[in-house]
Amino acid sequence: MGFIFKPWNRLSLFTRIMIGFVLGILVGLVFGPQAAILNPLGTILTRLLTMVVAPMVLCLLVVAAADVGDGKKLGRMGVKTVAAFLISTAFAIVVGLFFANLFHVGTGVDLSGTVSAVKKSTQDVSLIGTLVNIIPSNPFQSLAQQNLLQIIFFALILGFCLMKMGSKGEPLLNIFRVGKDVMGDLTNRVLEFTPYGVFGLMATVVGKNGSAIMIPYLKCIAALYLSGFLYVIIIQAGVMGGLIGHISPLRFLRTMKEAMAFVFATCSSVATIPINLKCTKNLGVDEDTANFIIPFGAVMNMNGTAIYEAVAVVFTAEIFGIHLSATDQLMVMVSATLAAIGTAGIPGSGLVMLTIVLSAAHLPMEAIGLLAGIDRILNMGRVIPNIVGDAASAVVIAKSEGTLKKV
Repeated sequence: MGFIFKPWNRLSLFTRIMIGFVLGILVGLVFGPQAAILNPLGTILTRLLTMVVAPMVLCLLVVAAADVGDGKKLGRMGVKTVAAFLISTAFAIVVGLFFANLFHVGTGVDLSGTVSAVKKSTQDVSLIGTLVNIIPSNPFQSLAQQNLLQIIFFALILGFCLMKMGSKGEPLLNIFRVGKDVMGDLTNRVLEFTPYGVFGLMATVVGKNGSAIMIPYLKCIAALYLSGFLYVIIIQAGVMGGLIGHISPLRFLRTMKEAMAFVFATCSSVATIPINLKCTKNLGVDEDTANFIIPFGAVMNMNGTAIYEAVAVVFTAEIFGIHLSATDQLMVMVSATLAAIGTAGIPGSGLVMLTIVLSAAHLPMEAIGLLAGIDRILNMGRVIPNIVGDAASAVVIAKSEGTLKKV
């Protein structure tokens, strides 16, 4: 049997993922709902990736924070990183709002009579609350519950303390160094299952929904995909990668293709961390900066999710016949930025976070049910700007620190 698998194993991971993706679509179209029998393949992939993410992020960031070697540099990189995330997210929301209004994504159907009253905000978007919730009361519980924001906070503090302890902290730091290498090797082995998991995921999704699922929401889908495409090309590859990082936009996109294909199929920014790290380092970003920013960005830098929330809010307002003023849309910008910061990089999280934005804009929650049916299709479009934004931010920070290598 070895001669059968040798040609397959010689293919790049990107090629194998795309083969699994296309075959999954074909099987889903041919067998319809019966293709759901392949869903366990997707479940296995998701569970394998979830298994490695929390310990990998912990080890990566403890070592990254300790290896900075200078508390001032760590603080400086942290401030620059958060600033880059906030600015890029705000731009993403503007792009999403522009195309959502241009396409009039919610017109053509009038559901204004289906809700008796617009629901008022039940959950306030609070910057203070978001910041307080980042601090874990029990870091072991945070690890068990995969609360990556809290894991990141604990890892950075622990890494900083180990750095300040010097030689006394070396034994514990060395454990995390070994843990980082072991988790890297384990992750590489897990990724070998990706093409089969992607095959199962796509067969199930297409088999359940069929191609017709896109028809009622065509404008919404088109606005999201076009916004995301242009944002990746112009802002992330052109401005952040090319203008600031002095990296050819074409080379930037070619280097990122494997990560983009993976996240498009799996819809998980967090699961894409290992591949995104590899691609980011291939762009010339030094290891310390990449190891610091990519895990951090996977849970805090949600450019694509911000675009989605902007499109979804305009879709909701128009489909329910509610006028959104310029002030209302400004509130959407603020709330979507905060919501994107708090969004965990796992499949479907954007739909959950949409409740915060709809509440802030005083829009009906019924829209969540309308969008849930095509959330997977929308998710596939919004996750690419999420992970490319992490790499582009890493390029910008490395350039500002003078550590970006010419490759």
